[in-house]
Amino acid sequence: MFRPLAVLALSAFALSASAEDLTITFKSSDGAITTHYFSKDQIRFNRGRTDTIMEFASGTIVSVDHEKKQYSQMTLTEIDETMKGLGAQMEQAMANVPPQMREKMSKMMGGTTADATVTEGEMRTIAGYPCQMYTVTMGANMTQESCNSTAITPPFDPANFQKLARVSIPMVQGMDKLIAKMSEVKGISLMNHTSMSMMGRKVDTTVEATEVKKGALGPDVFALPKGYKMVDSPLKAMAKGRR
Repeated sequence: MFRPLAVLALSAFALSASAEDLTITFKSSDGAITTHYFSKDQIRFNRGRTDTIMEFASGTIVSVDHEKKQYSQMTLTEIDETMKGLGAQMEQAMANVPPQMREKMSKMMGGTTADATVTEGEMRTIAGYPCQMYTVTMGANMTQESCNSTAITPPFDPANFQKLARVSIPMVQGMDKLIAKMSEVKGISLMNHTSMSMMGRKVDTTVEATEVKKGALGPDVFALPKGYKMVDSPLKAMAKGRR
């Protein structure tokens, strides 16, 4: 379950009572259009065929698949517990693997979150807003460039940045270390280029904001589609399969 490392960073914005809801439209390197919606209480990432919706108060994350007309949901607590369980099972399975093989497997997986580094680059202007370039690396096989703007004030409590980060970065063991490292990245991401190699699979994608809108969002923006079937989340199904 991989996503861009920094849809939003963990910077401590001052919460503004007058901060408006945000709608940011992105265009990806393959021509796809994605839209991110931010309100005081919820966020939604629309990727055309899929949606991810999160409610801050409950920590509930809903994943919607429009092609299959189904959705799944988990809370942040359930995700953390599931990841810990999967991590423990992985450690147990790796206990009898020879050290050289463990090192080889670690390299195939792209390193660990302990290898994360953040480097600051030049200033740019994207969608009319100034933004700071950052390069984030995690191990030898994952690199991300992002351009983040502090000129845009999010409408939600800054305390929710850590919750949002758990939706925006890879769901991997040791995620807390990466979240802490990402505190060096400031602002809302207006451009993201991710290059990743894992288990023989290479991913190279770029998304860049084309428009930033400010204004109230209706409740229908965060509503679930009618008639969709609820199913187990892939993460929960994975955990069940390992039992």
